[in-house]
Amino acid sequence: MRSRFLRRLRGRDYREFVRTRSPGPTLIRFTGYLTSVIILHSLAIAWTEGLPIGDALWLTLTTVTTVGYGDYSAETALGRIATALMIYLGGIFVLFQAASIYFDYRAYRRQRMILGSWRWNMADHILILNAPVQNPEQYMIRLVCEFRNTRRFRDKPVQVVSSLFPNGLPEKLRDLGVVHYHGNAIDPDVLVAADAAEAAVVVVLAVDDQDKASDGRTFDILDRLQELGTEGRILAECVEDTNRPRLRRAGADIIVRPLRGYPEMIVRALVAPGAEAIIEDLFTSRRDECWRYDVRFGGLPWTEVVTRLVKADIGVPLAYRCATDGSVKVNPPSAELIEADKLYVIVREGNSRRDAEVARLLGGVVNAGSPPAGPPRPEERPHSAG
Repeated sequence: MRSRFLRRLRGRDYREFVRTRSPGPTLIRFTGYLTSVIILHSLAIAWTEGLPIGDALWLTLTTVTTVGYGDYSAETALGRIATALMIYLGGIFVLFQAASIYFDYRAYRRQRMILGSWRWNMADHILILNAPVQNPEQYMIRLVCEFRNTRRFRDKPVQVVSSLFPNGLPEKLRDLGVVHYHGNAIDPDVLVAADAAEAAVVVVLAVDDQDKASDGRTFDILDRLQELGTEGRILAECVEDTNRPRLRRAGADIIVRPLRGYPEMIVRALVAPGAEAIIEDLFTSRRDECWRYDVRFGGLPWTEVVTRLVKADIGVPLAYRCATDGSVKVNPPSAELIEADKLYVIVREGNSRRDAEVARLLGGVVNAGSPPAGPPRPEERPHSAG
């Protein structure tokens, strides 16, 4: 039986099986019951004690609130019995109902927060609109971690607006302090609920990094943000480069190409605007490229290696591979003496040189097995030396 239930549950929205009551109906019942007790007791006191209805109501209110001024009190047996019933039976029920309302409200509030229907009333926060359709959880975790690793954004709250998390954000994202609003970022009401106008930073992700039509959706979101008067910095992803001027006119301060394997670029672009142009340049086969020269040389400080290649208009050295242990050293200290068997250089498109020319310039030799002529080969981007 348990296995049948689990099979039923798998792949289903758990809200079909779990329902949290709104505190509204309970509050209405509580108010109605309390009013009924007050009216019935007032009528009973007026009948048993012979008091005017106004004085009977006064006695009831001072009794139920435990004030007890003493100007009126029940003198007859029936009046005292009615008061005792009101205090003990009515009081116990009222306390029970008050506790029920409180716990219902907490459960209701928590469920709405988890499912993304709670209005957070945030300000000066990071607002991320949309989530990638492929591996959204892993991408969002990496992106938020990059924000948390910067001094500027370390303590800023993060809110995600997306319809990809109908059962709420994954626990790992919640552990990072991320909150969620479930909805379509094109909807103006959703943007208002997410406090887009008060955000310090708005990141508009392309829903599909391979679909040019995603730029149209991004344009609509940017237009909505302008209508709301969003004053924070807006970063937008653009799939098709020809759409960049259009998105900039629509209000994007920073435009980047979607690179799902490197969410770090978004944070770099916000921390150091302009850095995204450099990073994008390295990830394309146009304009500047990172080339590997298969040359072996040594005994030169890094500053001398950089100076010689720049003066020769070859390019700007970025890293080298250590000849002794094979590790790649990125941006080493200027005075570090280099013993290298490969050199990574940023070169302009069409300005690549032969390995032999670079080897002669650095007083080295071409590695055995390297082609004697022709341009060097493009290489994968070297990792940080750490």
